[in-house]
Amino acid sequence: MKKVLFTVVTAMLVLTVVAVVGLGRYLSSGKTLQPWHTPSTIAESFDYENGTFADYIAWHERRVRAGRTDNAPDSVINNILPFELMPEADCPVNPDGRYPNGIVLTHGLIATPWSMRHVGEYFQSHCFYVLGVLLSGHGTRPGDMLVSTWQDWQQDVHFATNLVAPRADRVFLSGHSAGGTLSVLEASRNPVVDALILFAPAMAIDPASAYAGMVSQMGKLFPAAAWFEVEPDDGVYRYESFPFNAAAQTWELIEATQASLAEKALIIPVLTIASAQDTTVLAQATFDFMQAQDNPLSFTVLYSQNRLPPYHRTRMVNSNDPANGILGMGHLGLMTPPDHPDYGRDGAYRYCGQYYGDGTDGFDRCKAGQRDFYGEATPENRALGLIERIAFNPFYDDMLAEISLFLEQISMDTRGLPLEPELPGDGLPD
Repeated sequence: MKKVLFTVVTAMLVLTVVAVVGLGRYLSSGKTLQPWHTPSTIAESFDYENGTFADYIAWHERRVRAGRTDNAPDSVINNILPFELMPEADCPVNPDGRYPNGIVLTHGLIATPWSMRHVGEYFQSHCFYVLGVLLSGHGTRPGDMLVSTWQDWQQDVHFATNLVAPRADRVFLSGHSAGGTLSVLEASRNPVVDALILFAPAMAIDPASAYAGMVSQMGKLFPAAAWFEVEPDDGVYRYESFPFNAAAQTWELIEATQASLAEKALIIPVLTIASAQDTTVLAQATFDFMQAQDNPLSFTVLYSQNRLPPYHRTRMVNSNDPANGILGMGHLGLMTPPDHPDYGRDGAYRYCGQYYGDGTDGFDRCKAGQRDFYGEATPENRALGLIERIAFNPFYDDMLAEISLFLEQISMDTRGLPLEPELPGDGLPD
């Protein structure tokens, strides 16, 4: 009996080792790691309890300069760092020295504050006190995402929120993608938050991400297996390589946020800017989240290149403009102006990762600007030609007008009752 049991256990162990080795080799196939795919060795931590925002910026600058491997110039470093934007001198200030409004801006996964800077300047022009955070693990090297956690990111948002609160009567949070999720989670836990402005918040992602945490553990034996994608990483303001841990942390962040909302629903106004063709997050989850918001000022601006049924408190915007080379909006760039130097039309950076490693010349052609259309990289769009993922909002000024209306409603009606805007038609073809 003991001999049989020993044989069975041994066979199971052998099969397990064979399976692990096989999976590790499979996940490592075709991936060549570079020095920037290992975590940077930066031991200095930040005192979130007692540090100032100036301390926070200086700490991040030391991290960024020590962690990057590309000898980035000062102009790039400055764009990556957290930022503080003060209202102009002629902006109103309360007798107690507080500004009427303040806002925390949070970038998305693998991005940096540079993606939120221009919309931050819009808020500054509307007399907001503005703080833009740099999430831990970002802005240095992709390898730092191997050890970064959603709790680290939430600590950044909580820190900035509590710095804005003493300086403003109303505290807004705004974020893109995972930054939007972090904003929702903070608002659900922190009563100082008065309103949210979200860009494609990650309220749900591919269910396969639930297993990303287990897969990422393969990296302990096979370092390349820890990476879902390994790309050239030639973007100076964002990572292109993507580890399984980033997906795992996003999944856990969403789970924590949904649990928090289930325990205590939001009662504050929420404005969400989203796209029906989003291929990064599940758009239906965004719709469901917004339909659950009971505050009468909550509203959604939804871009779509196809006609959709009407949604409650939602303005549909036709984003299909092939005559101008645009098939529609997607996940990226909802908060980005068309003249952005890096992410705008014909900007310095091109989103082409959908073609990387597919055995065609699509990646090189896309990076060379030989696109047929801007749009989201859906099968429908890719069938029409070479697609560069759109990273700017062709309707940026119109989007800012919607934000201005949202701010006006919050400011003018202290009862929380919505003003009745005269909104244009949905603009979608019949």
